[in-house]
Amino acid sequence: MKKLLSVCISSILCVCSTGAQAYDEATKDDGGDDLLSMSLEDLLNIEVAAASKFSQKPREAPAVISVITKQQVEDYGWLSINEVLYSQPGFGPGKDFERNTVPTRGFSDSWSNNHILHLVDGLPINDNQYGGAYTSEITPLIFTESLEIIRGPGSALYGSNATNGVVQMNTVSAKNLSKKAYVRSYVGEDNTKRVDTMVAHQGENIGAVFAYSWNETNGNEYKSHDGSGRVDANNNLFEGTTNDNRDSSYAWAKLEVGDSVNVQFHHQQWSFDTGHGWLWWIPDFKEDMHESRDILSIKYQPQSDSKLQKEFSARYQKHNIDWNMRFYPTGAFEDFYPSGMWELLSTDTEDLFLRTQFSYQADNKQTYLLGVEADVFLYGGDKEHFSNIDVDGDFSPFPGDINTRLGPWLDYIVNKPLVNIGIYGQWTTGELLGKDWVMTLGTRWDQLSFDYHDINLPNRPTVSKNFSKISPRLAFVYTGIEDVSVKLMAGKAFRAPTPTELAGAHTFTLASNIAELQPELITTFEAMVDWTINKNVTLRGNIFQTEFENQIAFSTQNNNLSTNVFSQTSQGIELELLFGYGQLSGFTNFSYAKRTDEKVLDNTISQSPNDLVNEPDIKLNAGVNYRYGKWQTSASIHYQGKVNRRLSEVGSQELPLGVGVTLNLNDYRSQSVSSWTELNLKLERELVKGTALGLKVTNALGSNGKLAKSGPFPFDYQRPGSLAQIFVRSEF
Repeated sequence: MKKLLSVCISSILCVCSTGAQAYDEATKDDGGDDLLSMSLEDLLNIEVAAASKFSQKPREAPAVISVITKQQVEDYGWLSINEVLYSQPGFGPGKDFERNTVPTRGFSDSWSNNHILHLVDGLPINDNQYGGAYTSEITPLIFTESLEIIRGPGSALYGSNATNGVVQMNTVSAKNLSKKAYVRSYVGEDNTKRVDTMVAHQGENIGAVFAYSWNETNGNEYKSHDGSGRVDANNNLFEGTTNDNRDSSYAWAKLEVGDSVNVQFHHQQWSFDTGHGWLWWIPDFKEDMHESRDILSIKYQPQSDSKLQKEFSARYQKHNIDWNMRFYPTGAFEDFYPSGMWELLSTDTEDLFLRTQFSYQADNKQTYLLGVEADVFLYGGDKEHFSNIDVDGDFSPFPGDINTRLGPWLDYIVNKPLVNIGIYGQWTTGELLGKDWVMTLGTRWDQLSFDYHDINLPNRPTVSKNFSKISPRLAFVYTGIEDVSVKLMAGKAFRAPTPTELAGAHTFTLASNIAELQPELITTFEAMVDWTINKNVTLRGNIFQTEFENQIAFSTQNNNLSTNVFSQTSQGIELELLFGYGQLSGFTNFSYAKRTDEKVLDNTISQSPNDLVNEPDIKLNAGVNYRYGKWQTSASIHYQGKVNRRLSEVGSQELPLGVGVTLNLNDYRSQSVSSWTELNLKLERELVKGTALGLKVTNALGSNGKLAKSGPFPFDYQRPGSLAQIFVRSEF
C-alpha cells in the first residue's frame, strides 16, 4: 500500500510539473459552471423543492434539509449517494449481508429496505420488489446537478418508503451545461476500475443529455468466520474468504422539450457476490448474481404565467433478476447435502406509477397543493426457478440430487396486481400569519389493496387485503430574527409491506407471513435552529424524537422470514457547521442518538429498552476543501463511537437456522464493537484547460474498523482497508 501511494504521488507530481510548463492559464476564468465560484452564502441560497414541492431556500423549508452541489461531489471525490450520506449528520455506514446500508438516527437497516425515498427530478425510482433506494455505487452521480437530502419522514407528500429520509437527485440540463462533454476514469487497487462519461446537446427548443457509468472491483475480501458452525481439520471454527466481486453499469438519457416536457430513460445493471452467504454460510463456489432495471419516465409541466401550476407524470419500471445461489457447500450437515444446495431464479416484475398534481399560489404567497398518485405492481411468474433441494418438503435433496422446478417466487400474488392509491394536500400560509411566521399543514392518505392466493389452503382460495394509512404533518418556520430561522415540525409516516415481504414462497431467499405482516409506522417530532453567523459561517442544530413501530426485517431465527421485529423510540441531537473563506471551505457535524424505549416482537431477541444497540450513539464528520491555482485538495474524516450488543448476541448462544451448534461468541468477537475513524484524501492538479489528474485515497490510515453484525453470530463486518485510485477527468 505504501509503495503504491508513493508511486502514485510521484507520478502525479511529475505529470503536473510537465503540465505546468505546457499550460500557464489554468487559473483564468474559462466560463465554467458558476458553482465553482459560489460563496458559502450563495450555496446556502440554492433553492430546494423536495420539502414542499415548490422552490424555497433551505432555511425556509419545513424540513431538516441539506443541499449538496455537483462541485462539492467533485471536490470530495464522492462517487455514490452512500458516500454523500455518510458525511451528513444523522446518517452513517452500515452493512447487511453483502449490501452497504444507511442506518439513520440510531435505527439500523436491513438488506431489503433502507427506508429512504429516492427521487429523480421529483419522481420516485425506488426498487419495485423490495422498496429500497439503490444508494450504493451502482447508482452513479455523473448526471446529478445537486442532491437535496431530507432527514426524517416525508410520507405526507410522498407516501410509502419516505420514512427515514428523502434524497432527491436534480439532474443536469443541457441548457445549463457550459461544457458539453465529460469523461472521468479511475483505476486503483483491488482491481478497481471506473469510467463515467456524459455528452449533451442543446438545440433551439430541444435539449438532450446522455450519461454512462461502468465500474468493477474485487471488493472487500477477507478471512472471516461465518454462521455455519463448521470446523476445519484441526477442529477450529471454519474461516473462509468473503467473496465481494462487484460490477455495474448505468446508462441514462434525458430529453427536454422547451421547459414543459422532461423524458428520461435509465438502464441499470449490476452483479455481486453474497459475502458471508445468504444463510451465513460462506459459499464454496462462485455464484452468478445479476440484476437489472429499466425505468422510463415522462413529466409534463405546462409553463404559463397563471398562478395555477399543473404536473402530469408517469414512470414505468421493470426489474429483472437472474440469481444462481449457493446456500450450502458440498457435504453440509454431515453430508446430508452431498452436492450442497443450489437455487436458480430468473424472474422479473413491473410497476407503473402515475401522478396528477395541481398547485396554486395566492396573492399573499399562500400556496395550495393537491395531488393524486397511483402505482400498480404486477408479477406474472418466473422464467426459471430450480433447486436440487425440496424447499417445500423436508428440505432433503430431490431424487438423484437433480435440479427440479420450484413454484413461483412470489406465488401468493401471481397475476394479482398490487394497487396503491395516494391522495395528498398541503397548505402553506405564506404571509397570512405575517412575514415572520410560515405554517405548513399537509396530509396524505394511502391505500395499498390487492388480492392474493392463499397457497397454504386446498384449492388456493383468493383472499382480499388492504393497508390504509393517513400521514399528516405540521411545521412552523420563524424567520423574525435576522440571519436566524427556527423550525418546529411534527409528522407521521408509514411504509407498507413490499411485494417481496408479503409474497415470498418456494425459496430460501424469502419467507412471508402475508396474513399477519403489519405496515411500519413512524412518528417524529423535531426542532431546528439555522443561524447564518456571517457570510462565511453557518451553524445548524436540531433535536428529534422518533417512534418507529413494527420495523420489518429478515428474522435470523425463522429462515429469512420477513416479519415485524421491533418497535423502538429514539431521541437525539444533530449539529452542523459549514464554513467558507475564499478558496477554503469545509464542514463538520456531530450526531448523538439514544434509545428511550423498545418492544421486541421476536421472542428470540432480547430487549434493550434503554440502551442503543447495533448502532453507535455518536457519529462525527469533518471535511475541508482547498483550491490553489491549478491545485485542488480535500480531506474528510468519519468517526463512529462504540457499538453495544444485545444480551442475546453475547456469551454462549446457539447459532441460528438450525445448525445445531452452540458457541461462546465472546471467543470470536468482542462484547462491543470498538470505535473507529477513517480518513479520506483527494488531490487533483489541472494539466491543461479542462483536464485534470488526481489521486483519491479512502481510509488512508488503514483503520481496522468493523460494523456490527446483528444476531448470534461469531463475526462482524470488516470495513474495507486503504484503497488508492488514480483518476483522470476531462471536460470540453
